Amino acid sequence: MSHIEEEFGLDKLPKTIFKFGSIAALLSAVSIAFAIVAFFIWPYKGKSSSIEDILSVLQKDRIGSLIALDVSMLIIGPLTMLMFVALYIVLRRVNEPIALVALIMNMMAIVLVIVCRPLVELVMLSNQYALATDSVEKSRILAAGELLRLQLDGTAWATQTAFLMIAGLINNTLMLRTNYFKKRTAWTGIIISAIGLPFFLPEIGLIFLFLNTLGSIPWCIFVAADLFKISRAVLIQNT
Repeated sequence: MSHIEEEFGLDKLPKTIFKFGSIAALLSAVSIAFAIVAFFIWPYKGKSSSIEDILSVLQKDRIGSLIALDVSMLIIGPLTMLMFVALYIVLRRVNEPIALVALIMNMMAIVLVIVCRPLVELVMLSNQYALATDSVEKSRILAAGELLRLQLDGTAWATQTAFLMIAGLINNTLMLRTNYFKKRTAWTGIIISAIGLPFFLPEIGLIFLFLNTLGSIPWCIFVAADLFKISRAVLIQNT
């Protein structure tokens, strides 16, 4: 067994996990960049639009409306799973209990992303609303839709955002204690996670969250490069 295999315990895990994690990180960077560009074309409508407007626009421009309702979160979240698992495999050698806490928080955040973006349900209600003919039926659909609209920025959204920021601080602090990640990766992650933490502040919180999102692009690229370097090191040790 090679030195790297011993250190990371790779004898019990697929050798390709770091490569998959690297690809996932790179795809996450691309997806985040697309989401930022899309935001300026289709601004987020969860808070500013009434449920009646949301259901109506979903009929007229389904793709644009789904992008405006942050469908990208449902893509980016699952993409990052492999990246977080790969990070855990490395960082557990620094402090396994703390690294495990970060992994659990990241995985819970991904689940909560799905909970706070009930877009399939909104599309189904939009279809029902378009077919409804009497006011009682329309009122019932609007009431159900309003509950879903509140989920977009409710407890699940706030919790997953907080979990991602805290887990980011944990993971990137652990990175400083290993030679397998560059300092730029760790410090970029620490800075953007700290910037994103005040997301709950009225009015200015979204500015901090936007800066965090911008910074996530280079961070994901740095992580992708570091994980690819680890995967190459494992390959060379095995040849």
